[in-house]
Amino acid sequence: MRRSLFIMALLSMHFYATAQFSQNEEKQIVVGAVDSLFSETLHEQREIWVHVPEKMEEGKKYPVIYVLDGAGHFYTVTGILKLLEKWNVPKSIVVGIPNTDRTRDFTPTNVAFQRGQKSETSGGAPKFIKFIQEELKPYVKSKYPIDTMSTIIGHSTGGLFVLYAYTHHSDVFDNYVAIDPSLWWDKEKLVKQSERLLNNASTYQNKSLYVAAANSTGIDTVKIRKLKSVPTEMLRANLHFHDILVQHKSHLEFTWDYQGNEDHGSVVVPAMYNGLRAAFSWYPFPERWRFNTPKAYSAKELTEPFYAHFEEVSKRFKREIKPEWQFINDVGFFILTSHKLPKKAQAYLEMNLKYYPNESRSYVAMGDYYTLRKNKNEAIKHFEKAIAIDGNKEAQVKLNTLNKGK
Repeated sequence: MRRSLFIMALLSMHFYATAQFSQNEEKQIVVGAVDSLFSETLHEQREIWVHVPEKMEEGKKYPVIYVLDGAGHFYTVTGILKLLEKWNVPKSIVVGIPNTDRTRDFTPTNVAFQRGQKSETSGGAPKFIKFIQEELKPYVKSKYPIDTMSTIIGHSTGGLFVLYAYTHHSDVFDNYVAIDPSLWWDKEKLVKQSERLLNNASTYQNKSLYVAAANSTGIDTVKIRKLKSVPTEMLRANLHFHDILVQHKSHLEFTWDYQGNEDHGSVVVPAMYNGLRAAFSWYPFPERWRFNTPKAYSAKELTEPFYAHFEEVSKRFKREIKPEWQFINDVGFFILTSHKLPKKAQAYLEMNLKYYPNESRSYVAMGDYYTLRKNKNEAIKHFEKAIAIDGNKEAQVKLNTLNKGK
């Protein structure tokens, strides 16, 4: 019964945290807020839509996800995050960037006339990436509790910009999500450039790329490679880019997602879901739940995955990330009291000693463990360590109780 209640409590905490958006005093569901900044680079006021995690923790910082075509895709990304956050992707701040001149901002080269339409303003991607790197990102950092990790998501011409950023400015973001990108632009010039630009292995270390390609024609991909028609140029260019990615697969971290049953419009939602999962593929931690069947694992098999997982997560966040102290503590005593497996329980509690060696509560917990194990000498030793750190009053009470019983 105690085991069932513990598992139910953990699940309840998860569903409560992810089942709702914020509500204001009028009981309205609030997805985000509108903000803006003036860009000296673009010489215009730029609006942004910002979504922050529900019930943000004081002092905690969150990854940021930049969404191009903000007015069209902001709601989709925030909705998907509500389904995935906490266990599959980290809670994140979303910054949607609405358009003022989409063709100008997203295209890397100037093509004055394209597909029967004028596009004199095209070729502004270098300025737009400068705006993001030198103005937007510092502005967001100054106003919102963002972490160092950032992701960019773009569809169609926005996907073209994502890949321009990935190949020419890989230092700006950590994760790049390009959905059915318009790589046909300017006779596949970016594709041709990428063959050389993707050679630098060190540039792409810990950089994640996801590319989704739809098939709006229904024509087999083998046949499409041989065609020259305008309706097939989107997928043809994307397939050419895929070939280049494969050539560099030894040092690139990429996911290619061919969605043959989707067209250019319908691919957006499944690709955003898959793209976020791919961008944070290292974040899920299924081994966390081994404590439910601790008899099936050794103490090492129960705890070593924590050390490996949080080492990888820390590498990605570029700072130390630790497991939650309370979770580790609760699991340790759950295994001790419900499963009667003291050595395995001790391995969890010692994990808190490793991750939180300067917190007195880690030593109080070990003192409690040894008290339950009727090892007074070890219990006293750990309570004394807790008191030495910060004069922990709880440890002092427990130490006095043990000393009286001598």
